[in-house]
Parts: sequence; C-alpha cells; structure tokens
Amino acid sequence: DGCSAIADTGTSLLGVPKSTMRALHLQLARKVPGDPEELDCRDFPGPEMVFELEGGVRLTLGPEDYSRAAAMRVVQGSTQRAQVICRASLMPVEADPALGSKTWILGEPVLQKYYTAYDWDGRRVGFGLAAHPAAHEGDAARSHVVMGSSPGKALAP
Repeated sequence: DGCSAIADTGTSLLGVPKSTMRALHLQLARKVPGDPEELDCRDFPGPEMVFELEGGVRLTLGPEDYSRAAAMRVVQGSTQRAQVICRASLMPVEADPALGSKTWILGEPVLQKYYTAYDWDGRRVGFGLAAHPAAHEGDAARSHVVMGSSPGKALAP
C-alpha cells in the first residue's frame, strides 16, 4: 500500500523503511534452542518474506536469502543466560521527499535469487527466478559457458 521499491545492484542488504525496521526485525528474528557452537542462520528455519509488486509479481525470500550467516548471542542481564538469535540482514531507509516514506531497496538478497531485466524505454523491471549452477564438490567442477562460443569450450569462473 503506497510503497515503492528500488532494485539496486549496489546494495548488499535489504533496505526497509525506517518506520517499519524494528517490527520487521522482530518478526524475522528466530530463537535458536540450546547454545550451538556453530550455526549458519541461513540454514535455520524462519518465516518467508513476500513482496507483491504491480502486475501480480510476487518475490519470495526465505531465511536462506535474508538471514545473516552468523548468529548473535544475547545475554540477559538478570539471569546471565545466553539466548542464540538468528537475524535478518536489513538496513534502514530514511524517508525522502522524492521517494516517499515507504521505500524499500531490493538489494543483494533479492537480486541473487531473482534475475532482473531492465527496460529503460518502458521504465520497468522484470523479475524471474534465477537459475543457479548445481552444487558440485569443489569449484573445479563448475564452469560457465559463453553464448556464441565454440561448443564444448567451458570457462572457469
């Protein structure tokens, strides 16, 4: 409702209107049971974020997309007990007269998951789920193909 979004390849986080920041952080934070030594929060379950754009386009981010990798340990002052928390990688976006008070920046978390096509003349952006190479054992097994190159010629990343 009355929000705008900027697809920004130069922003590594998800930009959230400052007025919404605290509430969204609380909604996306996840308490981790116990006190694990090592944990990648991108692998820990959490809610999905769904952006509904014009034309019925829906962009969905899961915790593997929006989470900080490292967990945070919060020590409660009265009990001295630690609680491990997984958090989202969010940054506040200040209200701006030109952009409005409800501007989101769709940075790296969105642009890694979705392929974007920019139509400068039509002043629009298209989104499609990006195709990522399958996970292989070791980087040596991965390759990229240059369109129009000789068949069978693969380039190392």
